[in-house]
Amino acid sequence: MGIALVYQCIVVAFLSYLVWFELIHRYPVSLLAAFTFFTPVSGALISGVLILGEPLTHGIVLSLALVTLGMFLVNRPARAA
Repeated sequence: MGIALVYQCIVVAFLSYLVWFELIHRYPVSLLAAFTFFTPVSGALISGVLILGEPLTHGIVLSLALVTLGMFLVNRPARAA
């Protein structure tokens, strides 16, 4: 349990907020807000697949593809009318 607490405090809380605030300084928040939907997918990939060695299932790959497609649709430039 001690290692899990250290992981949650340092990796999940500290590093993610550090990256988030750095991105806020560089880009508009309106563009960055949609990227919070990557959190569950990246958490499953980093914590589950890379650290714990769990299998990379079709569901995880499909969810990453769908979230990526959604990010593309939300952040694409508007068409000129």
